[in-house]
Amino acid sequence: SVADWVKIRDAPAPWAELEFENVIITLQSDIIRELDHPDEVAALWDSIMKGVADLAAKPAKFQRKERFVADVQISHGFMHAGYPVMIHSESAAALLNPEMARTQGIWGVIHELGHNQQRSVWEFPPNTTEGTCNLWAVYVHEEVLRVNRAKAHPGMSPEIRKARAENYAKGGRKLENWSVWTALETYLQLQDKFGWVAFKKVFAVYHGITNVPKNRDGKMNLYAETFSKAVNMNLAPFFKAWGWPIQPSTEETLRNLPVWHDHPMAQYA
Repeated sequence: SVADWVKIRDAPAPWAELEFENVIITLQSDIIRELDHPDEVAALWDSIMKGVADLAAKPAKFQRKERFVADVQISHGFMHAGYPVMIHSESAAALLNPEMARTQGIWGVIHELGHNQQRSVWEFPPNTTEGTCNLWAVYVHEEVLRVNRAKAHPGMSPEIRKARAENYAKGGRKLENWSVWTALETYLQLQDKFGWVAFKKVFAVYHGITNVPKNRDGKMNLYAETFSKAVNMNLAPFFKAWGWPIQPSTEETLRNLPVWHDHPMAQYA
């Protein structure tokens, strides 16, 4: 209870651990001394983790709770994914600030949780490694925290997104240039058209797929086919417009579905 919390938060231990339904946060004790409402932090993280599971088409209860550890020195970068997700101590207070999360957003930590949801069957590394994880960042901010994507991260503004797609098309639509934000834009254009429900359907299908090609091109064709069937529309021209190596066999498989002719990349033909 909150009353019990007030009694224990000043205990002399150097580290504190906050355990919620689907996540555990470990941080230096001085960061939690002034935390008056752990119940509000619990509600925040319960909703965030439910959102993470929801997009991934997984049960709301995680088989293993995610874990954050904040420390003065970590092994790589500003934050990094894994078990645990590591962040610098200077960023730890943001994990305990529901008001900031729901007004400004907490893009970085959701980005790392997105990394933990990536699966090799629908990933195309290194192109999408730093791209598709941000699907969770966008989803959680807009659907859970109610923070517009452009406010949550400046790279999500409509103007920057449009320029990014246009520059990629004018540059020859080369997969060597399709990565990070540019790669993410492919998926965001799909989301703009078909909504998050389509992604949930696709991820759900992938939970049961077993015969996944080992090579990147084969996996990209499987993804194009899977997404097309999920939305009942032939998306081969769309993916080809992004430079994906769509094979004739994939086009044949999808030929009876209505074609998405007016996709966003068609204007750069």
